[in-house]
Amino acid sequence: MATLDGSIVNVALPSIREAFGASIGGVELVVSVYLLVISATLLAAGRLGDAAGRRRVYAGGLLLFTLGSGLCGFAWSLPVLVGARAVQALGGAAMMSMAPAIVTSIFPRERRGRALGAVSSVVAAGLTAGAPLGGAILSFFPWHGIFLVNLPVGVAGAIWASRVLPADGAEKGVPFDRGGAAWLGAALVGGIGALEVAPHSVPWALALAGAAAVAATFLWRTERRVTAPLVDPELLGNRTVTLGLLAGLLSYSAIFHQVLLSPFFLTEVKGFGVAGMGAVMTVVPISLMVTAPVSGWLSDRYGPRGPQILGGAMLAAGLFSLSLADGSSSTTSIVARLALEGVGMGFFQPPNNSAVMGALPPAKLGSGGGLLATARNVGMVAGVALGGALFAAGERTSFVAGWRLALASGAAMALAAGLLALVKPDGEGNAG
Repeated sequence: MATLDGSIVNVALPSIREAFGASIGGVELVVSVYLLVISATLLAAGRLGDAAGRRRVYAGGLLLFTLGSGLCGFAWSLPVLVGARAVQALGGAAMMSMAPAIVTSIFPRERRGRALGAVSSVVAAGLTAGAPLGGAILSFFPWHGIFLVNLPVGVAGAIWASRVLPADGAEKGVPFDRGGAAWLGAALVGGIGALEVAPHSVPWALALAGAAAVAATFLWRTERRVTAPLVDPELLGNRTVTLGLLAGLLSYSAIFHQVLLSPFFLTEVKGFGVAGMGAVMTVVPISLMVTAPVSGWLSDRYGPRGPQILGGAMLAAGLFSLSLADGSSSTTSIVARLALEGVGMGFFQPPNNSAVMGALPPAKLGSGGGLLATARNVGMVAGVALGGALFAAGERTSFVAGWRLALASGAAMALAAGLLALVKPDGEGNAG
């Protein structure tokens, strides 16, 4: 539900804009506030799961997400819709941060990679289904339907989660770091906001970056004084965790160079219609969905390092080969390059996530899940911002020149993500 709602809303943006008589910039807030709130609260939600119990936070997050969906469906103005999306995002952050923690705590080490691979497949399925499902709903109902469809699913899912997920003990007597959560959220919102506005306004980007730096300073001072810091130095001092987070950030930044620009390439250079463009764009998530369980199995059997290196190399090869495409490239060749990219991402993510989660102590699994999800979201934003800036620089020569410059940058990031596995310890951790 969380990943589906990250993509399904894009299909409804024209209808929402028409309903409220809003500008494109105003309607973009419906998407950006969701990403910003999730990014700012993921780590706090993960820590809350460690402190209050992961099952409780997961089921509560699902109910909060469902409440936000209902508020979105009945929104009577654009500001109300944007506020409801923020509520939805708070619930989504709880679900996203708890999922890898719960899976890691349930499955033994020798099956952890396959389990996390299944999670990656579900995430990819949500991304794949967003556009076609949104189009189908909008064919029969107004835009409110894309939110209201979540209500029965969310309630049933929360009840199911409360019944089938094992009860895990909360940490007794450990206070939640409210100050750290507030300053971390401010730092992330400022930093992500700076990345988003940098291609459009350098002064605003510098102001937001400065605000993020101030918040980060207060965060550092706060975390030095509390007994249970939200940003745990012990976790970040673990090389497997730190390098795994960096590799995950780089991989998502790499692929989002392509996610941003491919729709424009397919419509403006290749002349595809909306339906054709949407069909081709599903190639990457479908390839990822099919490959991730296989990668998880290989990681369980042979260790995470080999599949990560292979996945990073394939992702880099897919992006670089796609950067060479132009108007004369056949549809078949473009689909093959996108498929290679998706297979590479599918090979890379489950082993990387398994290595990070396996290096964590059981009491810190929620925090680790929050760190992974935060790295993923920041990578997405960074990929969109950097890809857009590089494309704008190259587009002064031609569209294809900008396309090649941006995707070549993504390929370099993917290669770096794969190479990090060479220096990252292949430790199995003790969480299983």
